[in-house]
Amino acid sequence: MVAPMTRHRDASPGGEPGRRPGRAGRGSWLTAAAVARTTGGEVLRRGSAAATVTTDSRADCAGRLFVALRGDAHDGHRFVADAVQRGAVGLLVDRPLAELPPEPGRLAAPFVVRVPDTGRALLDLAAEHRRRHRAKVVGITGSCGKTSTKEWLGAVLAAAMPTVRSPASYNNQVGVPLTLFAIDAATRAAVVEIGTNAPGEIAQLTAVARPDVGIVTCVAPAHLEGLGSLAGVAREKAGLPMGLPEDGLCILNGDDAACRAMAESTRARVQFASVARTADWFATDVRFHALGTSFLLQGARPVTLPRLGTHNVYNALFAIAAASHLGVAEEDVLRALAGVPSAARRLEPKAAGGAMVFDDTYNMNPASARAALQALAGLGPGGRRIVVFGEMRELGAASAALHNQVGAEVRATRQDLLVCVGAAAGAIADGAVAAGMPAGDVHRVDGAAAAFELLRTLVRPGDRVLCKASRAVQLDRLVDRLVAELGGVAAAAEATAG
Repeated sequence: MVAPMTRHRDASPGGEPGRRPGRAGRGSWLTAAAVARTTGGEVLRRGSAAATVTTDSRADCAGRLFVALRGDAHDGHRFVADAVQRGAVGLLVDRPLAELPPEPGRLAAPFVVRVPDTGRALLDLAAEHRRRHRAKVVGITGSCGKTSTKEWLGAVLAAAMPTVRSPASYNNQVGVPLTLFAIDAATRAAVVEIGTNAPGEIAQLTAVARPDVGIVTCVAPAHLEGLGSLAGVAREKAGLPMGLPEDGLCILNGDDAACRAMAESTRARVQFASVARTADWFATDVRFHALGTSFLLQGARPVTLPRLGTHNVYNALFAIAAASHLGVAEEDVLRALAGVPSAARRLEPKAAGGAMVFDDTYNMNPASARAALQALAGLGPGGRRIVVFGEMRELGAASAALHNQVGAEVRATRQDLLVCVGAAAGAIADGAVAAGMPAGDVHRVDGAAAAFELLRTLVRPGDRVLCKASRAVQLDRLVDRLVAELGGVAAAAEATAG
C-alpha cells in the first residue's frame, strides 16, 4: 500500500515535480553509456547526462535527450539541429547524420547514440526509467471511458500523494513512454492511459509500464479496422490484465461479459465494478439531474458527481477501487470526486443562450453514443432533446450496421430531433426512421457548416443539444460556433430588453 501524503500538484510529461524541467539533476541515469546499453545502441559521441526525454524539437529541449522518431509523414532526424539549438544535451538517432550538429556557444557538445530503431529505443528507455522508480503505476484501457477515468483517478490521487498522469490522450507508443518519464524520485503514483489501434500494442505498452493496478473499462466496437471484430477488441484489451503481476490488482467492468472473462487471464487479484448487481464496488439508485448524477455507493452511501451519465458512475467506481487500493481513505476519494472536472469535450455542458449544448465531440463509437443518449434521456422534463450525430470511424465492414443500430437507439431513448452530419451518418438517420422515428424529426445535412445553419434557427431556449462524432469529423467546431452564436443572440436580446 502507498501511504497517503499531503496535497501535491501532479506533474505532466513536460516537467518533473520538485525541479525545473530541462535541468539534469544529480544522479541522472540518462548518460550516453546507459542509453546505449539500454537500447542496444552505439555511442557516437559522449557528453553530459540528460534529465529526461523529448520527441518534439519545437519545445524547450534544454537538458533533454532528443529522440528522433520516424512517422508516416515526418522524420525527426530532419530536426536534430533545431533540438540542439533549443538546448538538447543528447541525441538518439537510427541513421547516420550528414554531420554532427554544431555547438554554437556551448561548452559541451550533445552526446549522440545510434540505435537500430528510435521508436523501439524510446520504449526501452521508458521501461528502464519505470524500473528505477518506486511509484505505483495504474494502467487503464478500454473501448470507452479510459481518458475520463484517468483524469478522475489522477485528480483523486494527486490530492493525496505526488502523482503523474497522462496528459490529454498520451496513450500510444510515444505518449506512454513520455508519461513514464514524468516519474521522478518523489512520485508515489502514476496513472497511465493505454490505447491501441492494432493487435499486440496493449501487451507491448503494458510490458513497458509494468502497472501494479490495471483497469479495463469496457469492451465495445472500436478500432475494428485494426482489430477485426469485437472478439479481437477483447483479446487486445486482455493484454493489460495478462501483464499484471501476481501481487497486483485487476479492476474489471462487472457488467461487461468480455471484461468479466478477463478474470481468468490474469494472475492478479480481481475486483469487479457494477451498476447492475452487487459486486466488490457497486452503485444503485442512479439518477440524473441538473447537478449531475447521483447514486448510492455500495447501496448505502450517497454520492453526487458533477457530470451526467451512467458511464461516469463506472468511471467513479474504477477510481474509488484503485484509490482505495493505494491507501486513500474513502472519504477523501469521494470529496475529490465531487470536484473533479470532466475531460474536455466529453459530455461537457455549455450554455448557449437559453439552451444547453452537451459537447461530446472528442470521439464516438457505438458504446459511447449509447451512453450519451441514455444520459440525455435521463435528464427528465424540460425542453426538446436534439441529437447531432456525425460519422463513427474505424468500424470496418460492420460500419453501416453499427450506424443503423445507433439510429435505432436514438428512437429507443425517445429523443425529439435528430440531425445527421455527413453522408456516412445517413445510416444513423436510416436506422432511426426504420425504428419508428418520424421522418420529419430526422434531418440530414452535408457537413458541419450546413448543420450550423440548421441548428441556429432550430434551437430554442430550454432545448438540450447533444453533439457527437468521431474526432476527424470536427463537430467541435460546430459546437464552438453554435455556443458563440446562440450566446451572442441571447446577450443582444437582453441588452435590447434592458
